[in-house]
Amino acid sequence: MLKVVGRGNSVNMHDRDLAAILRRRIEASKGWISFERFMQSALYEPDLGYYEQAQVFGATGDFVTAADLGPWLAKGFADLIAWGWKAMGRPAAWTLLEQGGGSGALLCAVLQELRAQGLAPARIVAVEASRHMRARQAEAYEEAGILVEQAATLSELGELDACIMFCNELPDAFPVRCLIKKGDALYERGVAWSGNAPAWADAAEPIGEPPGIDPALMQAWPEGYVTEYNPGLAGWQRDVAATVRRGLVLTVDYGFAQREYYRPNRIGGTLLAHHRHRADADVLAEPGSRDITAHVDFTALAQAGSMHGLQATGFMSQGAWLAQSPAVQAHVAATAGAADAEALAQMAQLKRLLMPSGMGELFKLLIQRTDGFGGEETLPPFLGRFDRLRDLATHA
Repeated sequence: MLKVVGRGNSVNMHDRDLAAILRRRIEASKGWISFERFMQSALYEPDLGYYEQAQVFGATGDFVTAADLGPWLAKGFADLIAWGWKAMGRPAAWTLLEQGGGSGALLCAVLQELRAQGLAPARIVAVEASRHMRARQAEAYEEAGILVEQAATLSELGELDACIMFCNELPDAFPVRCLIKKGDALYERGVAWSGNAPAWADAAEPIGEPPGIDPALMQAWPEGYVTEYNPGLAGWQRDVAATVRRGLVLTVDYGFAQREYYRPNRIGGTLLAHHRHRADADVLAEPGSRDITAHVDFTALAQAGSMHGLQATGFMSQGAWLAQSPAVQAHVAATAGAADAEALAQMAQLKRLLMPSGMGELFKLLIQRTDGFGGEETLPPFLGRFDRLRDLATHA
C-alpha cells in the first residue's frame, strides 16, 4: 500500500489536459509514479509542459534570471570565455556552446561582449530541449543578426574540439527524485492521485540503491527528513564530456556543496515552484502552470564530471566572480558617475547579483576543463584568491 501524505491544489481548466495525462500515467503505474517522472511531465511535456508556455522568463513571466538583470552576467561570462580561449592556446577554429539558453538573450549579449574584446568564435551552437524555447531563441538570434546552429540535445553535435561551453540556471531544472527518512531507512517520495489533484505518496518499501550522497551525511538526518537528489547530473556530465572533447565548461546555478546541501537542519529539502514572481512550496499544484526547481548539489556535479574526464578547477560564489571580473569593473567605473535612470537601474541590478542577501552567495560558478585542455592556468588570475574548490569535498 502507498501512503498518501499530502496533496496539491485542485487543477484548473488551463491544466486539465496535462493533469489528465498525469492521472492516466499514475493509474497505469499501479497508483504511483516517481516525483522525477512527475516533474519531467510538468516541465517538458510536449505542448503542455511549463517550458512550452508562451512566456516564462522576465518581468512578464514567472521569474527573472541573472541574464535579465542588465549586462553584468554577460560581461562576467565573456571574461571567462576570453580567458579560456587564451589558455587553450588561442585556437582559430573554436566553438562557443550554450545549453539551456532561455530566451536567447544571454548568448546574444555574451557575443556582443566578446566582439567588444575583439574575439569571435568560429562556430556558435545553442542546445535547447524545448521546441518552443528553440523557436524563441531563433527569433532572438535573427534579430541580433548572428548565425547560431541549434540542436535539441548535445548528442546531435558529435565531438567538438576547442570548445567553450557555458550555461546559466540549467541543472536546477533537471527532474529530481525525492526521499524521506523513516527510522533507519530511506523511502522514495512519489506522486499518487487523490480526488482531483496529484498528491505526495511514500513508497511502501525502502529504496534499494542509495543515492550518491555521502553516507555520513545521511546518518545525521533526523526522523522525517525530506530531501531530493538529482539523478540527471551523471548523464548530463557524460554527454557534456562526449561533446566537449577539448575545452572548458562553465556552469552557473543556485546551490550548495554537498555538506551544506544535506545538513541535518535542512529538513524540507530545496524543492520550490515559481509562479508570478513568487516562490511556492506546493510543487504538485496545477502541473504545467509553474516552474519547479531544486538547488544543485555541486559536489555531485563535480564528481559526475570527474568520472568522465571533466576536472573541476574552480568553484566560487557568483558575487565573488562578478565583482572581480575586469569587464564588470570597467562598466562599474563607466556607470557609477552617471545619474540617469538607466545607470541607476543597472547599479541596482548589480547589487542584487553581488550581495549575499540577493543572488551573490546562493548562486555559484563551477569551472571544469577536459583532460586535453592545455595550458597550466586552472583559473583566471583575477579569481585565484576566491576559489572554494575545497568546499566540494564531502568531509571537512
